[in-house]
Order: sequence, then C-alpha cells, then structure tokens
Amino acid sequence: MAHLVMATEPELVGRGTELAEVQAQLNGMVAGSANCLVVSGDPGIGKTALVHHACASMAPSLLVLSGACLPLTSLKIPFIALRTALRAAPQLDGLDAPLLGTGTSGATDAVIIDLDNWLSRMCRIQPVVIIVDDLQWADQGTLDALMFLIAGPGDRRLSILATLRSGELGETHLLRRWLADIRRMPRVFWLRLGPLDRQATGAQMAEILGASPHQSLVQQVFSHTAGNAYLTRLIIAGLRSDTRALPAQLPEDLRAAVLRSWHGLSTGARALTELMAAGGRPIRAEDLNGLARQAGAADDTLGILHEASAAGLVETNPEGSHWWFRHPIISEVLEQSMESGQRQELHSLFAAYAENLVKLSVAPGLELLTSLAHHHDAAGHLPQAYRWTLRAAAVATPGTGELLRLLTRALTLREFLPEAKENREELLALVRSAAEDAGAMEEELEAVQSLLEVVDESRRPLDAAELLVRGTLLRFSAGHEFLSEGTLRRAVRLAQVSPESWQYAYALAELAHVGIWKDDPEAPTRAARALDIALRAGNPRALSYALSANAMAALIGERPAEARVLAGRAALAATQAKDFWAMVHATLWQANATETWLSRSFADLMLSGRQQLMVLGAPHVYIAKLAADEAASYLAVGLWRECASALRVVLGSDPGPLGDVSARLTAGRLAALQGRIEEAQAHLERAEELFAYQSGYNNFDFDAIRAEVFLASGNPAAAYAAAMAGATKEGQPPTMCEWLLPLAARALADLAQLASDEGQETTEARALTETLLTQFPAVIRDTGNDTELYAAHIVAFTLLYQAEIGRAQALSNNAAQWIETCDACRSTSLRWEEAYACWRSVQALLLHGHTGRAPATVLLRRGIALANELQAVQLQSALREIAIRARITTDQPVIGKLVGGANGLQGLTVRELEILEHVVAGRTYAQIASSLVISEKTVSSHISNMLRKTGTANRLDLSRFATRRGADPVISVDDD
Repeated sequence: MAHLVMATEPELVGRGTELAEVQAQLNGMVAGSANCLVVSGDPGIGKTALVHHACASMAPSLLVLSGACLPLTSLKIPFIALRTALRAAPQLDGLDAPLLGTGTSGATDAVIIDLDNWLSRMCRIQPVVIIVDDLQWADQGTLDALMFLIAGPGDRRLSILATLRSGELGETHLLRRWLADIRRMPRVFWLRLGPLDRQATGAQMAEILGASPHQSLVQQVFSHTAGNAYLTRLIIAGLRSDTRALPAQLPEDLRAAVLRSWHGLSTGARALTELMAAGGRPIRAEDLNGLARQAGAADDTLGILHEASAAGLVETNPEGSHWWFRHPIISEVLEQSMESGQRQELHSLFAAYAENLVKLSVAPGLELLTSLAHHHDAAGHLPQAYRWTLRAAAVATPGTGELLRLLTRALTLREFLPEAKENREELLALVRSAAEDAGAMEEELEAVQSLLEVVDESRRPLDAAELLVRGTLLRFSAGHEFLSEGTLRRAVRLAQVSPESWQYAYALAELAHVGIWKDDPEAPTRAARALDIALRAGNPRALSYALSANAMAALIGERPAEARVLAGRAALAATQAKDFWAMVHATLWQANATETWLSRSFADLMLSGRQQLMVLGAPHVYIAKLAADEAASYLAVGLWRECASALRVVLGSDPGPLGDVSARLTAGRLAALQGRIEEAQAHLERAEELFAYQSGYNNFDFDAIRAEVFLASGNPAAAYAAAMAGATKEGQPPTMCEWLLPLAARALADLAQLASDEGQETTEARALTETLLTQFPAVIRDTGNDTELYAAHIVAFTLLYQAEIGRAQALSNNAAQWIETCDACRSTSLRWEEAYACWRSVQALLLHGHTGRAPATVLLRRGIALANELQAVQLQSALREIAIRARITTDQPVIGKLVGGANGLQGLTVRELEILEHVVAGRTYAQIASSLVISEKTVSSHISNMLRKTGTANRLDLSRFATRRGADPVISVDDD
C-alpha cells in the first residue's frame, strides 16, 4: 500500500505555474526517468509548501520521504536530513530503511551504497520522492549521499526535491562547489521561486482570514511583505476579516521571526544594521562608514556588511555600489525595535548627512529631498521637516501617491507651526488636487469636507457649490451613499447667484443626473439647461457632466443615436478637463447607447475605454471600474475565462470602492454559478460591507446576485425576498433587472418542490406565484436602448419567467416551455441560463415517461456539454444524476457538433436524429441499441427510414451526408 509521509500544508495560492512545473518532474519520474529539482528562493517565499503540495496532488501513488537540514554550529551530525526522512519510512515487502551511521562519524561509502540499494528496491515497488529542505545547511555527508543518488540509474523511479535559500551562500560555502558540480549532471533541473504578486497575496490573505480582505488592507500588506507568503501570514495573524488597515506596530511574532538572524550578529554588526535601518534607503559603504564613526560604531564597515550579508540580512545592488536589506520589512522591524531616543539620534545624523548631500547637488532629486524631510520629521525637527517636505512636493510628479503623501505630511506639520506662511486652505486645496490626480477618493473627500468647513458660503457661494457637487460624487464613489439629491439642490441654490457660471451648470447637470435615476420628469429639462450654460461658460468639466446628463436623458427617451453622440462629446470634454470620473461616466453611457451590456460588444467597449484611460495615465481606480464592468458583461454571456482575466486587472492594484464592489459582485456571481458557495457568500458579504447603502445603488446588481447566491446555497425563501426587493424598487430599474422576476419565480418553484418532497401542501407557494404573475405579468425591462439583441434577450427572459411559473404551478406543458427557453437562451448567448433550462427541460420531459425520453437525451447531452464548458458544478451533478437514474448514456461525440435539422435533415424525427448521432460516431447496431435501451431491430428500422428520407445508400453514405449538412437539431416533444 502506498504511504505518504508529509505534513498538512495550508492552501497553496498563486503558484499554478510553478506547481505544474514540479508536477511535471514528478510525472516524468513516475514514467521511469529519475530526476532532481532544486527549488530556490528567499526565506518564507513558499518553497517547502510548493514541493509538498505537488507531492500531495499525486498521493497516494508516491512514497514521500521528507527531512530538513538544520543550522547546527557545535554539533556535527551526518545525514541529518536523510535520517529524518528515513525515520518515517514504512516497511514494504520486508524492507527496512538503512541506518545512516551513528554518533558523529562522517559519511562512509558503505552507508551511501546501502541507502542507494534500498532506494533501488523501493523504487521497483513504488515511486519515491526525497524532499530535502534548507539545502544551504546540509552537511558534507548529506551532500555526498545526494550526489551519489543523483548520479544513479536514470530509469529509477526516484525524484529528489531540494529547497535552497537564496543569498545565504558565502564565497567559501561548501555548497557552492556542490551546486556547480550537479549543474553539469543530466536530469537536474532548477526552479527559481519569486514572490507572490498582489492578487495572489490577496488570495492568501483570504485563505488565512476566512473571508475576502479589504483591498486597502491587501495593498498595505503587499507593500510591507512584497509578496513573501511567510511574512504575510505573520503580519495578518490575529486580524479580523473586516480590518481595513494594519496596526501601527508590527506583530511580535513577525518581529521575532525577522530578527532571529539579526540577534546572531556581532555587536558591531547589530549597531551598523540599526543605523542602516534608520537611513531608510540604500547607502554606499563609504557613506555608511562616515555615519558609523559619528555614531560611535565599529570602523570595519565593509567587513561588518559582509557578516550581515552572510546572515542573509543585507545585500548589494547589482553594481555593488550600494547596500540595503534583503527584504524591506527588516528595516521597518529594526527601527520599531529601537528606543525613541536612539531613533531620534540616528535620524538626526541622517538629516545632517542628507543636508550635506543636498548642498553638493546642483538639482537634488525627489528621493533625496523626501529622505531629508523624513529624517527631520523623525528627529523632531518640525520647522525643517515642513520646509523640506514642501520643497520635495515641488519636484514630485503630479498624479503620484508620493506627492499626496508629502502634501498630507505638510498639512499635518502645519498644525504645529502657526508662523508658517502657507495658510491651511491653500494646503487643503493642494492635497485635494493631488488626491484627485492620484485617484485617492477617500483622501480627496476628506480634503473637500475640510475645505467646506473653511469656505464661507455667503461670501463664496460658487466655490461652496463646486465643493458640494464634488463631495457628492466622491461619497457616491466611496460607497457612503447614492447621489444625494438634497446636497445637489443646495449646490444649485448656492450657484444660482451666478446663473451663467460653470459651477451652476455643473450643479444643475448632476441634479439632472440623480433626477434621471429617480424618474424625475423635470430632469431632462434641467439637463438641457445645464448644457446651454456649460457651452457658454466654456468649462470642459461642467460641459462633460452636462453632456453625459443629456446622453442619459436621450437614452431614457429612446433616442440612442443622439445619446451616443452626446456621450462621445462628453468623453472628449472629460479628457480635456482631465476628469477621469467624468470620462468613465461618459464611456459607460456611450456603451449603453450602443448595445446592451449583456453582450460581447459591450465588454469590448469597456476594454477599449480602459485602454484609453491607461494611455491618458488615469489612476487605477478608474481603469478598475471599467474592467469590472467588462468582467460583468463577459460573465453574462458565459465567457467566464475572459471574465476572470478582467477581474485580475481590477485587483492588480487597489481598485477603490467602486471597482472593488463591482468586481466583488461579479466574482460572487461567477462563484455561485460554478458552485463555489462559500466563496460566493464571502464576495457578497464584502461587497455589502464596502457599500452600506447597497440596494440604493441602482447601477449595481446587489439584489439579483444576492438572489442567485441564495438559490445556489439552497435558500429559496431568502432568494425570493432578495429578488422582490429589487423588483419593487422605486426609480430606474437596477442592473440585472431582467433576472429579478425569473429568479423570484424560480425561488417559488423551488419552495413548491420542497413542500411537495416533504409531503406538505404547496398552496402557499402557488398562491405567491399567482400574486407574482398578477403584479408582474412581464419581466422588467431596462430603460434606454432597445436594440435587436436586447429585444431577443427580453424574449428569452420572458420565456424563462413563464417556464419557472409553469414549474411552480406544475403545468402539463412545462416541458415545451423549457425547450423553447433553451433555444431562446442559446440564440442570445445566455449560456448559463441555457444550461439551466436544459436541466429543467430534461426533468420535465422525463415526467412524461417514455414519450419524452428521446428529446430528453438530446437536451441532457447538450446541458452536460454546456455545464462542463462553464464548469457549473451543481448543474453537472444534477444532470449526471438524471442520466444515471434514467439510464441515459452521456457518451460523446453528439450530433450537436455535426448534424441537425437544417439543410436536408428537417424531416428526421428526434429518435432518428439521436440514432444518427451514433451512426456518425461509428457505432454498431448492438452498441446503439445498448446505449439507447432499444432493440437492434428498432435501430435497423430507424436507419432504413433515414436512408429513404435522405436518399443515401448505406450507413457510411448517411454519415457523410449528415456531416456535410450539419446544424443543430430541432427538437420536438411529440417525436419518438
């Protein structure tokens, strides 16, 4: 029996490519090709987890023997990793693992040969994997033994997986020669493991926290750990899943882990690395030497740096000119561990050092100026810190987070410096502008709210009106509330003192915007008036918002061509104003006026829009919003892989609240459709946390997705409540409004089925169904562009709604309803709904017994093929269960890909088409009869009829004819 020796590992994330590479080596070994794989990378990067997961994925076919080398100093124990590995080896066929020496004696030829012979015998019984962790600490005996095994028989089913810490091999390390030697040997492979990217770090955090983390926390953790899986695990230990930011002090376990090697350094090396940590950036050895002398540290700076390098703490850049820590978190931990007095003293040294560099520089750069400001601040020199912070901000690039951080620091320092010449409003305005350019919505909102406290409305009504409008948009974008009509009316009243001003046009346009969402009949008039004023005022920002409001009004008024032109002009004006939120808004309405969002073409328009934003240098939050909408469109038409790819773009950096909630809803829907219920619930919960006023956001699909998640988790009552909450909402229909009534009816049908299964009355569910149908005789349509495709979608959703009503009422013609729904969904690329309708069709057909068996078979195979492609696990299971119970074969290929009802096959019955599938597949009469549970004589009779109808001479001729004339079959319930 196979035996696996390994520890249980946490879930592996972000390592799909590397895992496949290790598995490929193992598969090659199982096939009879011995090999060795050395996996290298920084400490904590996930090397051990990777190799263990690769082995676990092939359990129980492998015998995995795992041991680790140890950093022993006084003890000399040979073969320590191999001893550990063999200690847990099982006894197979009476073979005991060899004893690898005793006491502290060195390696001997006999011991290594015994091990080699034992492994050869074991490999004939079962493939063997030897895992050797931390090869950098291996003793000479272990290295000799591994060399001998690597050089052994090439056809032996043996893999050696060794992990190696990068950067811990000094010039004289004994492993350097060993690695050079095995590089020349055959069947030795190398894998360099890098850090996780931001998205994979977020996935690891979700695994640890038990729920999807806030993107702000992901960003902060990633900036600290740089994708090191071990450090990520330590830094978030003990945090709640709803935490938005890391605590000021790093966790004690993390500090201890980082400082473990540091405590082993000499006194001089510890002092010098503390000095480096206070510096905060790479430094030349000669400069560090001068600072060390001022600080009273040791003189042998270069020797001490090499000591710290050998301990894996510091390294040089590729040019060898500057030294810095191997991981930035080491510097942070060291600085936090200092006493405040020591920290201030060291920062004073660096401030003086940096000022001297500034004096020597003709044009000091941002990095040097920022460093100087930081050291003065940390040393408590507030006036100097303020002065140098402003000077650094003056050379910082607009639109960057660095400029925003500098200005925010200057604003904070200004509170302690009453003599500063810059007033608070000036700094707030600079912070607001920098936050807008960087896409930092919360920071901009805070600055706008602070400015509103400073600005006197009675003296400066236009400034106050502009701030109120911008604040309203920011509160919407940050998920605090939907567009506030009251605040916008206040802005309009303030700006009305100057009715030709751009501020008045701006406020009026956004009041029209919210009015359109709320079905205010005055909204289109306001939008037109705002446009007239904006055109005269000549302000591109006001013009963009006014044009977008008029585009919305035109689309709601069923004038899509006009709406497209207006939205296109709005996008151009937004580009001129460099207002990226206005550009996103215009892009969305231009796409809405072009085609329904339930289409590939809409997704392509979102892709084009976000690419244009990238060219213009827009912050990621705006790019993320369009990528999230792109993902939702891909998902709607069943292109789930493209959806997943767009979601990766969203989460490539902090997407901001709008992009985050949009992505969460789409990711939750995808997870629900594919049967990953816990993941779906986690995404939905996080979206609800992000936007406290969820259902009030009509442009989001909270209600429909909430209903889908409830249905997938087996809670139809909650699904009905969620769907009805969306269906009865005031104002413009919410996104995914077309799904709401079919989902409500599906929930009622499920409730009726549950009651029936439990032997209870179905009266209540059926009464609710009647009420639903009375209240909503037709599905809810979105307002705006009624394209040909959207009209076809409405037909499909109407049929889906009627079929669910029929299921709830147990109508006798329900099978025909579901079959019609299948075809309507297929013609409109609603692939998830098509797969679901196939399942319901098969259920309804088989209720009629033998008469529905033939079309049920065709639909069953069609549904399974779709469910497999969509990876819809719940539908796969449901359809396969029906196939087993009804004894229907699901063998492929099926005729859906080859032949069908068009071009000469229209006259064939469903049973004949079903048999024709098997003929095309080359099956015999006996195989066809067995598969379809009919007699060979019946098969022969049907084939004779098909030969007559098609004018073909024999089965081969019939198969060729079917292939040439191919199309999907037309299904009739009455055929047999």
